[in-house]
Amino acid sequence: MSLNVQLLIYIYMAISVSVLIFNVVYILTDRKRAKRKEGTGRQYAVLKRNLEKSADLCELPEKYHRKLQRRLARTVNMEHFDAAMQQLLLQMPKESEHYLQLIEKDFIRLADTYHRKEDIEQAYFARLVENYKIGDGREYDRLKRVLVEMMKSNSVYSRENALRALYRMGNIEAVCRAYENMSRNGIAHYGKMLTDGLLRFNGDKQALAQELWIRRSHLQQEYQLAVMRFIRMSQKGYEEEFAALIVDENEDREFRLEAIRYFRKNYYEKVRSVLLDILRNRGKLDWEYAAMAALSLENYPGKETVAVLKSALTSSNWYVRYNAAEVLVGKFKISYLELSDIYNGRDRYAREILMYMRQRYDLNSGEGTA
Repeated sequence: MSLNVQLLIYIYMAISVSVLIFNVVYILTDRKRAKRKEGTGRQYAVLKRNLEKSADLCELPEKYHRKLQRRLARTVNMEHFDAAMQQLLLQMPKESEHYLQLIEKDFIRLADTYHRKEDIEQAYFARLVENYKIGDGREYDRLKRVLVEMMKSNSVYSRENALRALYRMGNIEAVCRAYENMSRNGIAHYGKMLTDGLLRFNGDKQALAQELWIRRSHLQQEYQLAVMRFIRMSQKGYEEEFAALIVDENEDREFRLEAIRYFRKNYYEKVRSVLLDILRNRGKLDWEYAAMAALSLENYPGKETVAVLKSALTSSNWYVRYNAAEVLVGKFKISYLELSDIYNGRDRYAREILMYMRQRYDLNSGEGTA
């Protein structure tokens, strides 16, 4: 019995200490929050006065720039500045944007300072560069050089924020060097983020695509694939280059598949026979080639295409059958009558995939044309 009482006492003491620790941490956190709010309030008042004073100025005194750089070199002060500026951009947008233009060179000079800080602080600075539209695409300058150097960071947040800033600036050379830097240092970056970023590029996308394509041999596979997806989604004029990739059996498998996808979106009559041959010879190739060729043939309607796709319904691979049925029923709208040989045939799997696809698209038996 005494042991149970002692155990209860120990549990009570542990709970009491935990509550005490929680209260102390809460008080300290609350004080820190209050201090930060107070700092933001002071910065807001100072910043508002500066905005009003600089509204008609074309340039600020050098002494002001030096003082601002010293203050913003501390991350906590930069946070106060950021919070205050966010409010002022809503309240005084014209004056705030003019002021940010006046202090742009201060952010450029601070780039080296923040590059020497921790990854999270580098990521924060890069985000501010993007948000406040610091820098432009005219030349490869000091700020862009620092952002490109951030590509060596192990933090995906630092790299992605720096890339977003570079995309916003619209400088082709900076983006190319950033990709080469990551490739050279063996840095892995999520492919979809790369492609989405290239599509957001705030400059000449055609010139960017051309330059990246020229330099693609300097890039790792994932970066080359991101460039190819970017070209597929936004550019025309690469038909010959991508067609050559498909027929080159020594080329990387992923590159060949991405090239096939290109022709699903971009019509090129010369590649029709290549896609048909892939589907005809599906038994000798990796099933992914045939599956992707079947989808890409939606861009190449015709009797021969329909015949080859019908033949592909008998493939042993589910994805090839599915894609062939998708194009025949969903894209070409082939009628029930014209597919009657499949429906009445002996291949159960071909029949079932057609029935499923027809139910999916809710087609009536008499609809569609070849």
